[in-house]
Amino acid sequence: MDSHTLVKEIKRLLITNKKRALLFAIVFSLLLFAMQLVPIITTQISLRNSDNEKTSETADSENPAIFEMYIEYENGSVYTNTLLLEEAMKTDANIQAAEEATGVEISDLIEMEEKTNYPKTARDRGVLGASRNEASNIWVFSSRVGTEKENLAVVKFFYELVETDGLDLLNNKETYIISEPRILTDEDLSNPESLVTQNEKVVTFNIKNLVISAGISIVGGIMAAVFLLFLQPFFNKKIKYAFNYNWNEEDIFVMVESENQAGLERAVLLPQSTNKVLLVQEKNEKLDLSSYSEKGLQIIDDITKLNLDKEVDEVVILIQPDVTDRTWYNEQRELLKVYRKPLKVIQVNDGIL
Repeated sequence: MDSHTLVKEIKRLLITNKKRALLFAIVFSLLLFAMQLVPIITTQISLRNSDNEKTSETADSENPAIFEMYIEYENGSVYTNTLLLEEAMKTDANIQAAEEATGVEISDLIEMEEKTNYPKTARDRGVLGASRNEASNIWVFSSRVGTEKENLAVVKFFYELVETDGLDLLNNKETYIISEPRILTDEDLSNPESLVTQNEKVVTFNIKNLVISAGISIVGGIMAAVFLLFLQPFFNKKIKYAFNYNWNEEDIFVMVESENQAGLERAVLLPQSTNKVLLVQEKNEKLDLSSYSEKGLQIIDDITKLNLDKEVDEVVILIQPDVTDRTWYNEQRELLKVYRKPLKVIQVNDGIL
């Protein structure tokens, strides 16, 4: 089959099944979108449950507590100043409020840290601080003020402070909470990169990735719908399109519209011959074949009805979508092999294009 015929028939397939195509596309798009969301949602749930379990199991240890967030300016650039952020966190007013809310002594620990020149690093910010992962630009707010219970209480205070826009430094910036307050496990502390991996898993659940997932789902849904519609005719007893029955390269294949009687007549009668046979399984009322009989063309519905003494120059098979049976067509082709004569296949479509 040539590409022009294939494209034309696929176009006819979509036009005649546009409602079904739309329904299939919507259903498949929703299914694909849901399939992409399920791993993200289950990952978040498992991470949250894991964090809760590990927090309860290690309540007597003294691992630090953290929460993660992403900060950017209004123009979309990433915020990176650690010192300014920590200064905004550890103001006298904030420390006093944290102590009153949690009952944990924080100011003495910070003062001792300053007196001893505690060696802070990019990851270890001491008693209370914030560190930024340079690969993901995710900020980790940490508290190491005492027991895990105390650490978690202090981190929750600053988490709520950020949530309620209590840090003036962040008022003109966009903030995105990545994870809620939790206690770091021994495994987290021994493998700091695991935090980055967890963050990346959670970050995938954002607007940008939702839009990408939706786009992929729509394209995939449309492709799946077209593929399903393309397959359906192959399971139908009736011939529907030129691509769901076979014809050989040496055959002459012509596709005409039912309204184009003049074109159909030329396709059938040319080249002119008095020994031409027209095979039609069922005469459709839309087709006027009376003129062909008047011109000496023999019209039959089965090649076995042809007189054996009849000389044949050419056989024409008339295909009517949704009328002609595939079984009938295949049987006629098989029987025509013994004639060793040119074969012309004419498909007559209803004019919808």
